[in-house]
Order: sequence, then structure tokens, then C-alpha cells
Amino acid sequence: MKDERFIVTYRIEASSYEEAKAIAWAVQVEQTIEFPYEFVTDPYIKGTITGRLESLEPMKQDSAYVNVGVMPNAVIDISRYYVARISYLVDSTALEATQFLNVVFGNSSLQPHIWVVDVELCPTLYDVFKGPRFGLHGIRQLVETPTRPMIQAVVKPMGTPNEELARMCGAYTRGGADVIKDDHGISNQSFSQFKDRVKRCAAIVREMNDKHGTHTLYAANVSGDGTDVIERAYFAKEAGATALMVASGLVGFGWLHKLASDEKLQLPIIHHPAYSGGFVSPGTSGIADYLQLGLLPRIFGADMPIFVSYGGRFTFTEEQCKRISNYIKQPMALMKAACPAPGGGVTDARLNELVKLYGNDTMFLVGGDMFRRGPDIESNMAYFVERLTDLSESKS
Repeated sequence: MKDERFIVTYRIEASSYEEAKAIAWAVQVEQTIEFPYEFVTDPYIKGTITGRLESLEPMKQDSAYVNVGVMPNAVIDISRYYVARISYLVDSTALEATQFLNVVFGNSSLQPHIWVVDVELCPTLYDVFKGPRFGLHGIRQLVETPTRPMIQAVVKPMGTPNEELARMCGAYTRGGADVIKDDHGISNQSFSQFKDRVKRCAAIVREMNDKHGTHTLYAANVSGDGTDVIERAYFAKEAGATALMVASGLVGFGWLHKLASDEKLQLPIIHHPAYSGGFVSPGTSGIADYLQLGLLPRIFGADMPIFVSYGGRFTFTEEQCKRISNYIKQPMALMKAACPAPGGGVTDARLNELVKLYGNDTMFLVGGDMFRRGPDIESNMAYFVERLTDLSESKS
């Protein structure tokens, strides 16, 4: 690993090149030594540990980074934007997800006018952060859905008794769902205790799979406090859950990496974006949405990263969503493509449009619209599966 480095690209807003260079220098120091550089006497710390500016250029009008972190249709003064590529010694990450992110955007996230817009891993980081264990094609094999867009169902709403949530799981499975997940808001409340819920839901999905020849996965929400994450994951597997879900915005990306790399678990993982909005929403600083919701979950091991789709109750644009989807599955060294899972506004009326945009290699998360068709959610699920099958055949 001698002097092996990875690169983070920052978009900096400044009134001049000189100011942008000063901000970049501040990032180089803040993200590594966080110490007055003029007092450093060790040449290794000065020349190797400290972040290194690889390039600093005025941003071009056609740059892919122009619209990051700005409101749709906002008037942008391109002359105030600069793109800085800064490299860091790989060993500064301690080869840990948490410290890696600390180097990428730790204290500098507290400064205005700085956005992380790209990350380029080095070979050692690819060896440590191996990406999805199953990935897009592995998930297709597990659920035996080789070509059509897949569908993910959710048990909700919060407050529903566990018996009813399990009944929903059974109906979804009979209807042909590829994946069923706990709602991210259903955790370990008194009205929906984790162990009881997971036992019931896993059992009914297994029973229905055995009886009807389906291959539906059930993902238990294991987000929790500290080591509760791993303890819940092990319990879920022992109870028969065939996938896990975690929200890294709530528990930290380190726990996603831990779950994905645990050789005793070896379960596919859904990544939920809850609590991530503040990092990616328009403002003076942040992390590009396609990194926070797409690339980082994939790097740290998510097989099915969920992101909010455009046109629903969220404010993401079509362009944003397409780019997030691309980062989830585009070629990236030897890392497997993950399966994009757009949700929030996926409705029957918009399926044609959404399949055309995202393509067949997508898992659509259908929530509220599953219930709008009526109380028979088995039939509702079967309807959506048929619709996706028809759309897949029409595309081909």
C-alpha cells in the first residue's frame, strides 16, 4: 500500500481561482492532519499523509457536476464553481468504512460551499469494500426472475399488529412479489416487537413459497442502536428471514459494511435512504445524491439500494434519479452491479414511463398504490407482476 492513494472530487464555490485554491488547501489539511501545517516537521506527514491537490479547474458549463445540490431550474453562475481533485493516502482510512468517510468529508462537511461530487477508489479499497455479495444478477437468480423488472412490497403502516403484517406477507408472496420488506419505520415498538414480527413474517413467506413454488425474499429491518444491528441480523437469519434491510443514514455505513462482509450471515441487503436527505438536498454543502444514495451503499455492500423516484411526493428530478440508478449498476472495476430500487411515487399509472426510464434491471418499490387498488393485496400484487411482465416483453 506504499503511497497508494484514492481521489475525492469536490465542487468548490469561490469568487476567484485563488480563493478556490485556498479552500481546497483547507480541505487537504482538515480531512487529514487537522493541524497547523506550518508547525509540521515530519516530511512523511507533510508530503504523504496530508491530502494532495491533484488538479483544480474552473467548472465547465457542460460539467456533470453543475446541478449537484442546487434547486431545479436555478440560475447558476458557472464562473463561481471550481472542481478540485484531492488524493489521500489509502492507509489514512484505516481500511474502515467509518474512517474512509471521515477522510472523504469529515470536518469539511461543516464548511459552506463544498460538495463531494465523485470518489475514485484505489485497488486496496476495492479489496476491502467489495460491494454487493449478490448484486443485481444474484438477486435475479434468488427470486428466479430472469428478465422482467422486479417488484418489492412493503408491510405497513406502523401500528399494524404483527399478525396482520404476517398476513400481508402471505398475500404478497402468493401474488408473486420478488421481495417483501419491513417498513423502515417498523422497528421494535411495543405494538410490533422485532422478534415476534420477524418469526411470523419469515414463517409465512417460507410456507407460501413451499406451497406455491414462489421464491419471494423477506427482508427484516435490522436498523437499531449499536450492536443491536448485528444481533437482530443474526436473529432474523435464524428465524428464517432471507434478506436484511438497514438504513445507514440512521446507523452508519460501517454497519452496512459489517453486515455485508459477515461470512456467517451471507444474506442479501436492502439499503434504505432514511435520514440521508440532509446530505443530498439543495444547500451550501453536502454529498451528491448519486454518491450518498447510489455509490456508497453499493461500495459498502448493499444489493438493493432504495432511492426516491421523481414525480411522486419527493422533489427529486428525473435527471437525478436516472443518475442515481446508473451509479448503482454501472461498470466499476470488478464490483458487481447492485439492483436499483426506486420508490416513493411508483404507481400503476406511471409504470410505463418508469420502466422506460430505468430499464428492466430495476426493482420497483410499490407502497401506497398497492393498497389503492382495494383490500385484496394478493390480487393487487399479481396485477403489478403481470404489468411488469407485459412491459418487459414490449421493451424486448
